[in-house]
Parts: sequence; C-alpha cells; structure tokens
Amino acid sequence: MMRILFVLSIFCFFICCSDKRIELTDQEAVQLVNKELLNNISLSYSDSGKTVMRITAPEMLRYISGGDSKDEFTKGLTAFFYTNNILNNTLKANYAIRVVQEGKTYLSDQVVLFNDRGEKLETAELIWDERNGKVITDKFFRLTRLDETVQGYGFESDQNFTSVKMKNIEASFPSKKLVGDLNEE
Repeated sequence: MMRILFVLSIFCFFICCSDKRIELTDQEAVQLVNKELLNNISLSYSDSGKTVMRITAPEMLRYISGGDSKDEFTKGLTAFFYTNNILNNTLKANYAIRVVQEGKTYLSDQVVLFNDRGEKLETAELIWDERNGKVITDKFFRLTRLDETVQGYGFESDQNFTSVKMKNIEASFPSKKLVGDLNEE
C-alpha cells in the first residue's frame, strides 16, 4: 500500500508541476550557441561560512569559449557586500560584464554604489577589480554624503568604500567644515 501511495504521489507531482518551455526562433537559438542563458539568478559567495557577497540579476548570459568565460548581465545586476554577515554596501548597474580570467567586472549605465554610512556614488561606468578589492572609474562621478557633494572625473576606492581617492574634483559642503563653528569659543 505504501508503495502505491508513493508512486501515486510522484505521478501527481509530475502532472501538477507545469514545465513551461520557452520557444526560441532559429535566429535566437543561433545567438545562444556556446552560451548559457540563466534567468532570475541569485549567486552567493561565502568565506569561512560567512556570506561576503550576493548578486541578483534578472538575466545572465554566460559565454564559454575555450578556457575563457564571461558573464554578461544584459538587464543589470545588484551586488550586496557583507562584512561579518552584515550588509555594508550595495552596488547596482543596468548593465555589466564579468571577465572571469581578468577578475574584473565592467559595470555601466547608471551605476550606483551605496554604503551603510549613507554615502552614494553615481557614475556612468565603473570597473570592479575583484582580485584587488577595488572599484575604479575615470568617468564623471558624483559622491553624495550627509552634508556634502563631491563630483569630478576619476574615482578609486576599496570595494568596502572606506578608502577613497578622487581626481579633478569640485565640492560643495558647509562652510563650518573649513572655518569651524564660529559660535565655539
């Protein structure tokens, strides 16, 4: 009796679960040769049992050619960076391509990096050097903090957004940062 119930439950499982097939045109199928198409992805990276990064994206194309591979996020991605399992940075872009052999991800089209201190970096293009733990751009950037805005061309930081180098900058911030509070004695 138990075997019959088990077989019936497996049979019902396969009947009840619908497997939606995506139909591709011949042209779309040719474009996917040597590629993997993944939808609604969530990738987690951990070190010593602790989550250090999580990436979500609606779509990813993985190109495989010889020993090289590239991951293209045609509809954008969001990366979450953690320290001791606590979220400290969020990186978003409308387009990205990760070149695995270089250890770099090239992000473009409205790139925004937020941190847990309320700072926000906005730029058109950003290179995330995974091996060296840096984010770099030579394009225009805007860095917004609680009471100041800095913009310029050329930005470099560690991926935790704590050690920052800016080039060709223009800034606006409260005058008390320059001359101190005049009411203090």
